[in-house]
Amino acid sequence: MEPLNSLDELTPGQEFDLGRYALPRQEVLDFAGKYDPQYFHLDEEAAKTSIFGGLVASGLHTLSSAIGHLVRSGLIGRINLAGGGMELAWPAPLPPDTEVSFTLSVVEIRPSRSKPEMGIAKLRYLLRRVDNGAVVLDAVATHFMKR
Repeated sequence: MEPLNSLDELTPGQEFDLGRYALPRQEVLDFAGKYDPQYFHLDEEAAKTSIFGGLVASGLHTLSSAIGHLVRSGLIGRINLAGGGMELAWPAPLPPDTEVSFTLSVVEIRPSRSKPEMGIAKLRYLLRRVDNGAVVLDAVATHFMKR
C-alpha cells in the first residue's frame, strides 16, 4: 500500500482494505494478564460461564491491535501527527486465533482553522470476523494530519 503524502489525498467515503490478521491465544492471555485481567480474558474454563461462552480478547487489545496494524501498514505514517479522541464499540466478541479483516474509511476531513499546514481526519476502523462477518470493533478516531 502506498503511503499518503497529505491529508488532502483523503476524501469522505474513501475506503482502504488493510488486510487480515488474528490475535494469537498467548498474546490474548499476555495482554489480559497485564492490562485487563478479567476472567473471560484469562481463564478458559471460567470463561465458559461468561456471557461470551469462552475465552475472548480484551476490547482494549482489539483496539490496540487495530492501531498497531494501521501504523504498520504505512498508509498514514508520513502524515499522522497525533490522535485526538475516539468513539468506539465492540459489538461482538473476538475469540483468540480468529481472523479479522480491517477496513479503514474516511468519515470526515476538515482543515485546521489555526494551522493551515494541518487538518483533522475522522477515520472509521472496522474489524470484522472473517468466519462470520461479525463486527468486533467499530471506532471513529480523530487524527491530526499534515496537509
